[in-house]
Amino acid sequence: MEWTYRFGSEVDSVVRALVAETYGVEPARVELPRKRGAPEARIEGQRIEVSRSRSQGYVAAACAGPSEKFSLGIDIEAVRPFLASATEPRRFAEVVLAPEEIRWFLATGRVAEAQRLSWLLRTWVRKEAVLKSLHTGFDTSRGGMPPTAVVLNEPWEAPACLSHALVTLTDLPTRDDVGDSGPVMLALAQNTGPVRRPRR
Repeated sequence: MEWTYRFGSEVDSVVRALVAETYGVEPARVELPRKRGAPEARIEGQRIEVSRSRSQGYVAAACAGPSEKFSLGIDIEAVRPFLASATEPRRFAEVVLAPEEIRWFLATGRVAEAQRLSWLLRTWVRKEAVLKSLHTGFDTSRGGMPPTAVVLNEPWEAPACLSHALVTLTDLPTRDDVGDSGPVMLALAQNTGPVRRPRR
């Protein structure tokens, strides 16, 4: 499995370059079919598991290797715009956190608001990665799952998906060469279990 992220690049070119490098082919041989649902790449008809994400000019992509049999989810979020927004930690928590997760959030009531928002953003990034690895999304009207259906451990700990035992979750390292939107948070999920097929 390979992954990358860049600032100021077009998403298809990042995905195509990553797949080409991973499989040792020219980028022109990598097809990116236009379809709804989870993205995919193809090389001479062979399906390649990929995931991608965009945020404030950043693009992140992940690609399974030739012998790897799992689905992937990657998510990237720019930190500065989120912390500078008018987001209230309590309201955001009510939408994003499962009842089991609300416990840790309530226990941080005396912590500075910026830190609580940072922990909530970390949780959001991890949940997005998990849902992408399940090949679903948040749109429940089309068969997706609400964010509360994914239960994670505390955001200051090494990540673990408590609700989906076959999903491995990792926080990815970031570089110092940030773009205009400042630093980012990245998470990657690998799912060896079944995927969901939302209605499209």
